[in-house]
Amino acid sequence: MNGDNLPPPKEVVELIKDTYIDSVKLYNADGKVLAALANTGISVVLGVENELIPPLARSPYAAQIWVKQHIKPFYPATSITAIAVGNEVLTGDDKKLMALLVPAMNNLQLALLGMDVHEKIKISTPSSMAVLAISSPPSLAAFKPQILPYAKQVLQFLAHTGSAFMVNAYPYFAYASDPKGVSLDYALFASKQGVKDPHTGFTYGSLFDAQIDAVHFAINAVGFKQHIPVIVSETGWPSNGDKNETGATMQNAQIYNSNLIKRVKSGVGTPLYPQEAIPTYIFALFNENEKPGPSSERNFGLFQPSKAVVYDAGLTKVQPSSGNSNGYLPSPSGTQPQQGPSAVWCVAKPGASEAQLQQIINFACGEGGADCAAIQNGQNCFSPNTLEAHASYAMNSYYQHHGRNYWNCFFDSAGLLTPTNPSYGTCTYPSQ
Repeated sequence: MNGDNLPPPKEVVELIKDTYIDSVKLYNADGKVLAALANTGISVVLGVENELIPPLARSPYAAQIWVKQHIKPFYPATSITAIAVGNEVLTGDDKKLMALLVPAMNNLQLALLGMDVHEKIKISTPSSMAVLAISSPPSLAAFKPQILPYAKQVLQFLAHTGSAFMVNAYPYFAYASDPKGVSLDYALFASKQGVKDPHTGFTYGSLFDAQIDAVHFAINAVGFKQHIPVIVSETGWPSNGDKNETGATMQNAQIYNSNLIKRVKSGVGTPLYPQEAIPTYIFALFNENEKPGPSSERNFGLFQPSKAVVYDAGLTKVQPSSGNSNGYLPSPSGTQPQQGPSAVWCVAKPGASEAQLQQIINFACGEGGADCAAIQNGQNCFSPNTLEAHASYAMNSYYQHHGRNYWNCFFDSAGLLTPTNPSYGTCTYPSQ
């Protein structure tokens, strides 16, 4: 909400209804937003700003007032399921604030108890990956020694109340800070081989999974008998950035968030906890023009303030239009094409109509210049003789031939980038 050109809350709620988003995380308790979310079925994680932690910690009455003002008028019509107290407090430089964090959480818990909603509304606090002294390999992860006393207090609270540990996990920042040491494919869920943890034998197919298990291992190392689940309270990838911001491109953002969404929707956990799904919040809903910092900070959004998609991440129920007469998204004028990562393919999105698939084949195999010889009768990729199979091959050929840019797999929202090789039998889909 850090922008002066964003649509009003009611319009935003209608926008969310047209997506597969079923939960939102707010950084503050905005009454208009909470009212707009009433009776929508969209659950809410409600944030408490860092500057409110000291008064909430020092006064149970202040916590009661906060709950009376920001929870009671809206709940249960607005499905508030959690309160996120502060943001990345443990990795700040204010030791006094760290010491006040759990007292503030305790007082809010007592206030919820007074409303008899403490079992339905959980309390936690989001931390960044910087709370860890080491995160690779995941099995050796541990909290930083100077943070450990405060982290133990948080974990004791979470174990006592049955709440989850919230972590802001960004493979983007890991890659941007060390592009030579961190594989882009690994950061984008597109790694062919993954990375093996030599101590556990677990192979991680993505940096995201490795980061989540690093948090699990660090929590377990503290020694709590009760399992504390993990929620990803923030993750994302910027679609633009300054010249020195490595990896901040539209293509990378689309690949990361598209693959993240598929990863989360699968319901599969991490190698350490394979049966435990990973609730995940994508930062952010909108590009925010007033957010301070480098250009990337203003370009994490899935949507423009106009409510148009920044790129298609597979979240919208009604697929957005590119606005081009031929339905295919061209290279942005004046930019140099940037090749995407290897081992990524373009295929037809499930649900595309037969008419749309035929149009794609006609375009890609005609003026698009794709090599469609393999889908001719008697060739290796002719069978199965379906429009979806032939369109997928043609789309991928077009995508690979034109430089593997995200817009080369748009096809009026009928294209889908995937790290899973669609080749089968003797039919080989080229990857570069």
